[in-house]
Amino acid sequence: MKIEIHRDSETTPWTYADLDLRQKQILEEVSAGGEGCLVFSEVAPVVTLGYRRTVGDLLLSREELSTRGISVLEVHRGGRATSHGPGQWVVFMIDRLERLTGDRKGVRRFIEKLSGAALEVCLEFFPLAEIREGAEAGVWTENGARGAKLAAFGVQITNGITQHGISLNVFPTPSSFYGIRPCGLELPVGFLHAEVNGNEQASFTLVRSRLEAAILKAFQ
Repeated sequence: MKIEIHRDSETTPWTYADLDLRQKQILEEVSAGGEGCLVFSEVAPVVTLGYRRTVGDLLLSREELSTRGISVLEVHRGGRATSHGPGQWVVFMIDRLERLTGDRKGVRRFIEKLSGAALEVCLEFFPLAEIREGAEAGVWTENGARGAKLAAFGVQITNGITQHGISLNVFPTPSSFYGIRPCGLELPVGFLHAEVNGNEQASFTLVRSRLEAAILKAFQ
């Protein structure tokens, strides 16, 4: 499986729209018999709205979000509203479902493997981290009724090929989850590093490496 890493910067912009276009290109390559790809991205600030979005998911208008440099996009994945941007890894896994799981209908197995890899990384920072399902689907800092959401899942299967994947919050920035009700929940969002202390960039790179290793191990 190929690995790609993209990070938004002033010299090399990388938006969610860029990521979506790249995903479509890889989808075509895989459809034609090509190799799958694991794409890691740190995108420019954006709010994405999944198929189950509702009017109440946005707490501010699109215009108000735009004035803060945050764009809003409707995307082809499950779930509701979430935020992507600096300090967060967005991980798309584009490959044939059967190649990843040994089963053309192995959607559940795919999600379990991908979410398990995210949990493995989160446990290094939060020993009580757990995977929740249903309306609270994702990785949380603690079990039970408490905790904050560290990672979100959202996948799409097109002609037997996986798309989208997970987002993992590493450290907060002013644009993080601003002006939305994340996943329609009145519950806190968490970060592997809640405080920005100057070491966040080194940790951000390290988290990506560990997440890559965990995902490749899960799907070997």
